[in-house]
Amino acid sequence: MGNIVLLENKLTAEQFCNLEEAVGFGRQNIRQSEKAIKNSIYSISVNIEEEVIGMGRLVGDGARIFYIQDVCVKPEFQRKGIGKLIIEKLLDYIKNNSIPNSRVTVGLMAAKGKEGFYQKLGFRIRPNEKEGNGMMINIQI
Repeated sequence: MGNIVLLENKLTAEQFCNLEEAVGFGRQNIRQSEKAIKNSIYSISVNIEEEVIGMGRLVGDGARIFYIQDVCVKPEFQRKGIGKLIIEKLLDYIKNNSIPNSRVTVGLMAAKGKEGFYQKLGFRIRPNEKEGNGMMINIQI
């Protein structure tokens, strides 16, 4: 594996779509992806020799609620610490850019079978003794 270069807030819509397709999420609408990136609080892309091999984004209100979104690593680079690096950089951003002496909530939805990866990084599964299930709805426009 070559030298890893991390780029902050430089992710393009084409790179975004290519990574999501590479991990099996399908090819997304390019205009929708452009808007999603523009409206992100922060994004990180992982590059090796000019190739974008991983990404992650933060969305939310930037104060109390942060949501980790679109963490993707090309399959041939998985299980090499890239995903962990992405999560650590996203969490570092939150810690370094949040109001001192405050508490924030960081949420995410893990892809099926990836829950253990996030648990190792300190995330907890819901439901649990104190928290109910997370919920979502998909709306076709």
